[in-house]
Amino acid sequence: MPLTQAEADELLQMPKVFVDNDPIEFSLAEPMDYDRVLRSTDRREEFLLTIERGRRKHIRLKYQTRARRVIVLARLDLNGSRHKNPPESPYKPAEWINETHFHLYREGFEDRIAYELVDMPGWSHLLSTDGIAALERFMRFCGIEQWPSIQTSL
Repeated sequence: MPLTQAEADELLQMPKVFVDNDPIEFSLAEPMDYDRVLRSTDRREEFLLTIERGRRKHIRLKYQTRARRVIVLARLDLNGSRHKNPPESPYKPAEWINETHFHLYREGFEDRIAYELVDMPGWSHLLSTDGIAALERFMRFCGIEQWPSIQTSL
């Protein structure tokens, strides 16, 4: 069931914490694809944080926050596939967006609209940085107030 824009914005900005304190496992080279459960600090809402590294294209990273198990509130794609916004999109309609882009829930479009990082204040420096810095920036953007340590492996 779709959300209004006000509901989506409220859920995205809602303060969140990890349900468990196990370290975040971050592979620097191997594929990874897992979800971590988040909870609002008032304990009324539950969210999922997805962390994914591509199987065939190892430089591809995806970070995604979902509300109510299925509603994508925000997704950061680093070195993924190019994206074409819907023709009726209010942001660069029917234009191709670069491989590194940001999806935000928009009422009537859900997560189908992508934004160039260079057009988002505070995000353009992530075009050439490592995946861990991008993950930390993404978590802050999504209202995650504290997170466990991030352990890297090859």
